[in-house]
Amino acid sequence: MRKTTNRSDAIKVASSHLITTCATVAAIILFVVMGARVLPESLGFTAGTAPKSGLIAAFLLNIAIILFGWRRAKELAQAMAALTLAEQEAHRNAYVDCVTGLANRRALVKALAAALEAGDGGAITLFDLDHFKKVNDLHGHSAGDDLLNHVGTLLSAIAPRRSTIARLGGDEFALLMPSVGAEGAEDLVGNILESLGSPIDVGAFHAHLSASAGIALLTPSQSPDDMLRRADIAMYSAKKAGRNTFRWFDSHQEAAIKARASLEEEIREGIENDEFVPFFQPLINLESGATTGFEVLARWCSPRRGLVEPVDFIEICETSGMIAALSMNVMRKALIEARDWPAHLKIAVNISPVQFRDPQLAERILKMLTETGFPARRLELEITEGSLIEHPEQAVTVVRSLKNSGMSIALDDFGTGYASLTQLQALPFDRIKIDKSFVATIGDNEQSAAIVRTVASLGKLLCVPITAEGVENEEIRLRLAEAGCQDAQGWLFGKAVSGQLVRDHFKLSGAGGQGALDPLEGTDHERRDGGRRAAARARLAAGRKW
Repeated sequence: MRKTTNRSDAIKVASSHLITTCATVAAIILFVVMGARVLPESLGFTAGTAPKSGLIAAFLLNIAIILFGWRRAKELAQAMAALTLAEQEAHRNAYVDCVTGLANRRALVKALAAALEAGDGGAITLFDLDHFKKVNDLHGHSAGDDLLNHVGTLLSAIAPRRSTIARLGGDEFALLMPSVGAEGAEDLVGNILESLGSPIDVGAFHAHLSASAGIALLTPSQSPDDMLRRADIAMYSAKKAGRNTFRWFDSHQEAAIKARASLEEEIREGIENDEFVPFFQPLINLESGATTGFEVLARWCSPRRGLVEPVDFIEICETSGMIAALSMNVMRKALIEARDWPAHLKIAVNISPVQFRDPQLAERILKMLTETGFPARRLELEITEGSLIEHPEQAVTVVRSLKNSGMSIALDDFGTGYASLTQLQALPFDRIKIDKSFVATIGDNEQSAAIVRTVASLGKLLCVPITAEGVENEEIRLRLAEAGCQDAQGWLFGKAVSGQLVRDHFKLSGAGGQGALDPLEGTDHERRDGGRRAAARARLAAGRKW
């Protein structure tokens, strides 16, 4: 609409300029004709009577018209020049990236459409600079712009003739290579990645660059947007492969992307339709064999897929922003379900690192406890080491707020992240959970066994109980007990079960009701005599599970 308006204005100005010029030329011709008669008579160069006053007035008016026409023509010429500059600037803004001077997305799409229509083959490559955000964060956006210009210059120097080099925004670049085969495109992209890896000086700092690239061969049957999408899919495949590399697009990648998008939409609908429910995996005391609590694990009762395990939806929920809604919903159901279970049983709930971005997390959990009537002392929140790294100050604030409200805090998956002894000292953890990757190999790998023993000793020194995850056989259980671990969970003791099965185990009445308890799991479990403890150990040794 704006472009049409500018063109219409230009036409109007040009038309006015033409008409004014023609009128001025006509006035000049008339001036010459009238001047040839009036001036000689007025100056007495010819015999006869003096020129009539009307003729003199017409002659003077003609002079005025010439002066007005000249001035008007000059103004219109300036207006036309301004419109021309404005059109050039508009074209530059529409098709040129303002930071690097390269083509922008619109120009790339136009060139890509022309290449597809020509049908001469070629390839489109997308480049994404790895960890570029750190440059802006550490050195400022000006340094970041300098780095982008360096990349643009490098691409321009390496790219073959007739190529289109574009910056699509942020730290993403594109290279359209018409008439280039697969082997040539691969060699070219490899050279670009290698050149990007050379150290450079940008302003006052020394930089090392790398990029992830995705390549797609031009297919005439596809639209420009389809080709860009294919290259984008390949690029993110390169990122998943470890960055600083390239990947070709293939149909399997596209199928996987579509499947993931479909699953994400199903998960979103599942949250809205209340299809996610809590399951409970027992936590067992290794000395007595008694059940000390349960870890809440989400399950998706999908009408299409059946009962879905967390491994199939948690990562998607975290990356798509749905994890908070899912976690809080499942936690609420778990607290209502377990509210009237035996008072000694703790309920452990996982908190995603993504949720720690919410400064109101502690308030939301406290509000939920109030609304459900679940005792804070029975709730144990499990956080991973990643939660302590992304937002350390906020994590400390949230953890201490929750701890001061009476909840227990457990450090989950210990040994797989970046937790340090300083963090263990600074944060008030009530439990450390050893990751199952160490537990599962404790009988086969001496390093894993040494790590488990070290963590158990550390827990003893810090007066923090140690729980082992992923206990799948009796040998592992015995080794963990020898190492000094207090509690464990895993398939040896039972898989995660529904709340109904927990109630049946404890011989409780319906949801929310309080019934008789299993003799081994009564609220007076801490006062059991040696005979009952021996019976519990015998039951455990016999392989009795949930």
